[in-house]
Amino acid sequence: MSARSSLLAVEAIDVHYGHRRSRTQVLDRVSLHVEPGEIVGLIGESGSGKTTVARAILGLVGVSSGGISVDGEPVTARSRAQQRRLRRRGVVQYVFQDPLRSLDGDWTVGDSIAEPLRIRGGLSRAEVTERVRAYAERSKVALELLERYPAELSGGQRQRVAIARALITEPRLLLLDEPVSALDAATRVRIIEALTELRAEGIGMLYISHDLGSVAGVSDRTVVLRQGRVVESGPTRQVVTAPEHPYTRLLVGSAPLLSGQSLTREERDELRAALAG
Repeated sequence: MSARSSLLAVEAIDVHYGHRRSRTQVLDRVSLHVEPGEIVGLIGESGSGKTTVARAILGLVGVSSGGISVDGEPVTARSRAQQRRLRRRGVVQYVFQDPLRSLDGDWTVGDSIAEPLRIRGGLSRAEVTERVRAYAERSKVALELLERYPAELSGGQRQRVAIARALITEPRLLLLDEPVSALDAATRVRIIEALTELRAEGIGMLYISHDLGSVAGVSDRTVVLRQGRVVESGPTRQVVTAPEHPYTRLLVGSAPLLSGQSLTREERDELRAALAG
Protein backbone atom coordinates (compact mmCIF):
# COMPACT_ATOMS: atom_id res chain seq x y z
CA MET A 1 0.00 0.00 0.00
CA SER A 2 1.15 3.53 -0.66
CA ALA A 3 2.36 5.36 2.44
CA ARG A 4 0.75 8.53 1.06
CA SER A 5 -2.73 7.12 1.68
CA SER A 6 -1.84 5.56 5.03
CA LEU A 7 -3.57 6.47 8.24
CA LEU A 8 -0.11 6.90 9.75
CA ALA A 9 2.95 7.52 7.60
CA VAL A 10 6.37 7.87 9.22
CA GLU A 11 8.89 8.65 6.50
CA ALA A 12 12.64 8.36 7.16
CA ILE A 13 12.62 10.36 10.39
CA ASP A 14 15.73 11.25 12.36
CA VAL A 15 15.53 12.34 15.99
CA HIS A 16 18.40 13.80 17.98
CA TYR A 17 18.59 14.60 21.69
CA GLY A 18 20.88 17.17 23.25
CA HIS A 19 22.53 20.33 21.96
CA ARG A 20 24.63 20.81 18.87
CA ARG A 21 27.94 20.00 20.56
CA SER A 22 26.67 16.88 22.32
CA ARG A 23 23.85 15.61 20.16
CA THR A 24 22.87 11.95 20.31
CA GLN A 25 21.00 10.37 17.43
CA VAL A 26 18.07 8.35 18.80
CA LEU A 27 16.25 7.51 15.55
CA ASP A 28 17.97 6.98 12.20
CA ARG A 29 15.75 7.18 9.09
CA VAL A 30 12.88 5.26 10.67
CA SER A 31 9.94 4.55 8.37
CA LEU A 32 6.67 2.73 8.99
CA HIS A 33 3.01 3.04 8.10
CA VAL A 34 -0.33 1.95 9.52
CA GLU A 35 -3.49 1.49 7.49
CA PRO A 36 -7.08 1.84 8.77
CA GLY A 37 -8.11 -1.29 10.65
CA GLU A 38 -4.53 -2.57 10.83
CA ILE A 39 -2.38 -3.36 13.87
CA VAL A 40 1.34 -2.84 13.33
CA GLY A 41 3.76 -4.11 15.95
CA LEU A 42 6.87 -2.07 16.77
CA ILE A 43 9.31 -4.26 18.66
CA GLY A 44 12.73 -3.62 20.13
CA GLU A 45 14.69 -3.84 23.34
CA SER A 46 14.74 -1.11 25.96
CA GLY A 47 16.50 1.95 24.58
CA SER A 48 15.87 1.05 20.94
CA GLY A 49 13.79 4.19 20.35
CA LYS A 50 10.27 2.71 20.37
CA THR A 51 8.73 5.28 22.70
CA THR A 52 10.56 8.09 20.89
CA VAL A 53 8.74 7.06 17.71
CA ALA A 54 5.40 7.42 19.52
CA ARG A 55 6.39 10.78 21.01
CA ALA A 56 7.41 12.03 17.58
CA ILE A 57 4.03 11.01 16.15
CA LEU A 58 2.33 13.02 18.91
CA GLY A 59 4.54 16.02 18.21
CA LEU A 60 6.16 15.81 21.66
CA VAL A 61 9.63 15.25 20.19
CA GLY A 62 11.16 17.31 17.41
CA VAL A 63 12.15 15.55 14.19
CA SER A 64 15.51 16.50 12.69
CA SER A 65 14.59 15.27 9.22
CA GLY A 66 11.93 13.22 7.48
CA GLY A 67 8.19 13.61 7.95
CA ILE A 68 5.14 12.23 9.74
CA SER A 69 1.50 12.47 8.67
CA VAL A 70 -1.64 11.29 10.44
CA ASP A 71 -4.80 10.77 8.42
CA GLY A 72 -3.21 12.70 5.56
CA GLU A 73 -2.26 15.71 7.70
CA PRO A 74 1.43 16.49 8.25
CA VAL A 75 2.46 16.50 11.90
CA THR A 76 6.07 17.62 11.63
CA ALA A 77 5.23 20.75 9.61
CA ARG A 78 2.82 22.09 12.24
CA SER A 79 3.55 24.68 14.89
CA ARG A 80 3.34 23.64 18.54
CA ALA A 81 -0.06 25.29 18.85
CA GLN A 82 -1.34 23.36 15.82
CA GLN A 83 0.04 20.12 17.25
CA ARG A 84 -1.74 20.77 20.55
CA ARG A 85 -5.00 21.36 18.67
CA LEU A 86 -4.52 18.09 16.78
CA ARG A 87 -4.02 16.23 20.06
CA ARG A 88 -7.08 17.88 21.59
CA ARG A 89 -9.20 16.78 18.64
CA GLY A 90 -8.42 13.22 19.71
CA VAL A 91 -7.54 11.89 16.25
CA VAL A 92 -4.57 10.14 17.86
CA GLN A 93 -4.75 8.66 21.35
CA TYR A 94 -2.07 7.06 23.50
CA VAL A 95 -2.52 4.09 25.85
CA PHE A 96 0.32 3.88 28.37
CA GLN A 97 1.99 0.85 29.92
CA ASP A 98 1.01 1.72 33.49
CA PRO A 99 -2.60 2.94 33.74
CA LEU A 100 -2.21 3.67 37.46
CA ARG A 101 0.32 6.36 36.57
CA SER A 102 -1.61 7.71 33.58
CA LEU A 103 -4.94 8.02 35.46
CA ASP A 104 -5.38 10.76 38.07
CA GLY A 105 -5.68 9.05 41.45
CA ASP A 106 -7.86 11.88 42.80
CA TRP A 107 -10.46 11.50 40.05
CA THR A 108 -13.12 8.85 39.76
CA VAL A 109 -12.93 6.44 36.87
CA GLY A 110 -15.87 8.19 35.20
CA ASP A 111 -14.13 11.58 35.43
CA SER A 112 -10.93 10.15 33.96
CA ILE A 113 -12.79 8.68 30.98
CA ALA A 114 -14.62 11.98 30.46
CA GLU A 115 -11.52 14.20 30.58
CA PRO A 116 -10.69 14.15 26.82
CA LEU A 117 -14.27 15.23 26.00
CA ARG A 118 -14.14 18.07 28.50
CA ILE A 119 -10.83 19.28 27.08
CA ARG A 120 -12.22 19.23 23.55
CA GLY A 121 -15.53 20.84 24.59
CA GLY A 122 -18.75 21.16 22.64
CA LEU A 123 -20.86 18.68 24.61
CA SER A 124 -23.30 19.19 27.47
CA ARG A 125 -22.76 17.49 30.83
CA ALA A 126 -25.55 15.03 30.05
CA GLU A 127 -24.01 14.18 26.65
CA VAL A 128 -20.61 13.61 28.27
CA THR A 129 -22.15 11.31 30.89
CA GLU A 130 -23.97 9.34 28.21
CA ARG A 131 -20.81 8.85 26.17
CA VAL A 132 -18.78 7.86 29.23
CA ARG A 133 -21.27 5.08 30.01
CA ALA A 134 -21.36 3.97 26.36
CA TYR A 135 -17.57 3.74 26.04
CA ALA A 136 -17.21 2.10 29.43
CA GLU A 137 -19.54 -0.68 28.31
CA ARG A 138 -17.79 -0.91 24.96
CA SER A 139 -14.42 -1.36 26.70
CA LYS A 140 -15.88 -3.91 29.14
CA VAL A 141 -15.67 -1.57 32.14
CA ALA A 142 -18.52 -2.39 34.55
CA LEU A 143 -20.68 0.70 35.10
CA GLU A 144 -20.50 0.35 38.87
CA LEU A 145 -16.74 1.02 38.61
CA LEU A 146 -17.29 4.55 37.26
CA GLU A 147 -17.68 5.96 40.79
CA ARG A 148 -14.53 4.26 42.08
CA TYR A 149 -10.94 5.51 42.05
CA PRO A 150 -8.08 3.91 40.08
CA ALA A 151 -6.41 2.49 43.20
CA GLU A 152 -9.57 0.50 43.91
CA LEU A 153 -9.38 -1.37 40.59
CA SER A 154 -7.33 -4.33 39.42
CA GLY A 155 -4.61 -3.89 36.80
CA GLY A 156 -6.82 -5.27 34.05
CA GLN A 157 -9.74 -3.05 35.04
CA ARG A 158 -7.50 0.03 35.01
CA GLN A 159 -6.16 -0.81 31.56
CA ARG A 160 -9.71 -1.19 30.22
CA VAL A 161 -10.47 2.24 31.72
CA ALA A 162 -7.43 3.63 29.91
CA ILE A 163 -8.69 2.12 26.64
CA ALA A 164 -12.17 3.59 27.18
CA ARG A 165 -10.57 6.98 27.85
CA ALA A 166 -8.58 6.71 24.62
CA LEU A 167 -11.58 5.63 22.53
CA ILE A 168 -14.07 8.24 23.75
CA THR A 169 -12.87 10.88 21.26
CA GLU A 170 -13.37 8.33 18.45
CA PRO A 171 -9.72 8.38 17.33
CA ARG A 172 -8.52 7.12 13.99
CA LEU A 173 -5.19 5.96 15.44
CA LEU A 174 -4.20 4.37 18.77
CA LEU A 175 -0.62 4.29 20.02
CA LEU A 176 -0.27 1.43 22.51
CA ASP A 177 2.95 1.51 24.54
CA GLU A 178 3.49 -1.86 26.27
CA PRO A 179 -0.26 -2.01 27.03
CA VAL A 180 -0.27 -5.49 28.60
CA SER A 181 3.25 -6.03 29.93
CA ALA A 182 2.26 -5.27 33.54
CA LEU A 183 -0.74 -7.65 33.50
CA ASP A 184 -1.12 -11.33 34.31
CA ALA A 185 -1.44 -13.80 31.45
CA ALA A 186 -5.24 -14.22 31.60
CA THR A 187 -5.88 -10.47 31.76
CA ARG A 188 -3.37 -9.91 28.97
CA VAL A 189 -5.36 -12.20 26.67
CA ARG A 190 -8.64 -10.38 27.43
CA ILE A 191 -7.10 -6.95 26.75
CA ILE A 192 -5.60 -8.16 23.46
CA GLU A 193 -8.98 -9.61 22.42
CA ALA A 194 -10.63 -6.25 23.17
CA LEU A 195 -8.04 -4.45 21.04
CA THR A 196 -8.34 -6.80 18.07
CA GLU A 197 -12.11 -6.24 18.00
CA LEU A 198 -11.45 -2.57 17.19
CA ARG A 199 -9.98 -3.48 13.81
CA ALA A 200 -13.49 -3.98 12.41
CA GLU A 201 -14.21 -0.32 13.17
CA GLY A 202 -11.32 0.91 11.06
CA ILE A 203 -9.14 2.02 13.96
CA GLY A 204 -5.44 1.69 13.19
CA MET A 205 -3.01 0.78 15.95
CA LEU A 206 0.72 0.97 16.52
CA TYR A 207 1.43 -1.69 19.16
CA ILE A 208 4.76 -1.00 20.88
CA SER A 209 6.41 -3.76 22.88
CA HIS A 210 9.66 -5.51 23.75
CA ASP A 211 7.80 -8.85 23.76
CA LEU A 212 7.69 -10.53 20.37
CA GLY A 213 5.16 -13.09 21.60
CA SER A 214 2.71 -10.32 22.52
CA VAL A 215 3.25 -8.54 19.20
CA ALA A 216 2.85 -11.76 17.20
CA GLY A 217 -0.46 -12.46 18.89
CA VAL A 218 -2.07 -9.19 17.88
CA SER A 219 -0.33 -7.57 14.89
CA ASP A 220 -0.78 -7.83 11.14
CA ARG A 221 2.70 -6.50 10.37
CA THR A 222 5.81 -6.11 12.51
CA VAL A 223 8.60 -3.54 12.43
CA VAL A 224 11.79 -4.48 14.28
CA LEU A 225 13.76 -1.57 15.75
CA ARG A 226 17.34 -1.86 17.00
CA GLN A 227 19.48 1.03 18.22
CA GLY A 228 17.18 3.53 16.52
CA ARG A 229 17.12 1.81 13.13
CA VAL A 230 14.56 -0.43 11.43
CA VAL A 231 16.36 -3.71 10.79
CA GLU A 232 13.39 -5.74 9.53
CA SER A 233 9.79 -5.12 8.51
CA GLY A 234 7.06 -7.25 7.00
CA PRO A 235 3.96 -9.36 7.64
CA THR A 236 4.16 -10.72 11.19
CA ARG A 237 3.94 -14.34 10.08
CA GLN A 238 6.90 -13.82 7.75
CA VAL A 239 8.96 -12.00 10.39
CA VAL A 240 8.31 -14.78 12.92
CA THR A 241 8.73 -17.82 10.66
CA ALA A 242 11.50 -16.57 8.37
CA PRO A 243 13.45 -13.78 10.12
CA GLU A 244 16.28 -12.36 8.05
CA HIS A 245 18.24 -10.05 10.37
CA PRO A 246 20.42 -11.60 13.12
CA TYR A 247 18.68 -9.47 15.77
CA THR A 248 15.23 -10.66 14.67
CA ARG A 249 16.48 -14.24 14.61
CA LEU A 250 17.72 -13.78 18.17
CA LEU A 251 14.32 -12.43 19.25
CA VAL A 252 12.44 -15.28 17.61
CA GLY A 253 14.83 -17.86 18.99
CA SER A 254 14.23 -16.47 22.47
CA ALA A 255 10.50 -17.21 22.08
CA PRO A 256 10.39 -20.97 21.34
CA LEU A 257 6.59 -21.04 21.39
CA LEU A 258 6.74 -18.90 18.24
CA SER A 259 9.64 -20.51 16.45
CA GLY A 260 8.96 -24.09 17.50
CA GLN A 261 12.46 -24.48 18.86
CA SER A 262 14.85 -22.54 21.06
CA LEU A 263 18.35 -21.49 20.06
CA THR A 264 21.36 -23.36 21.38
CA ARG A 265 23.98 -21.43 23.34
CA GLU A 266 26.33 -21.65 20.33
CA GLU A 267 23.67 -20.23 18.00
CA ARG A 268 22.98 -17.35 20.39
CA ASP A 269 26.69 -16.57 20.65
CA GLU A 270 26.99 -16.64 16.85
CA LEU A 271 24.09 -14.21 16.42
CA ARG A 272 25.41 -11.86 19.11
CA ALA A 273 28.80 -11.89 17.43
CA ALA A 274 27.18 -10.99 14.11
CA LEU A 275 25.37 -8.08 15.78
CA ALA A 276 28.54 -6.87 17.49
CA GLY A 277 30.47 -7.01 14.25
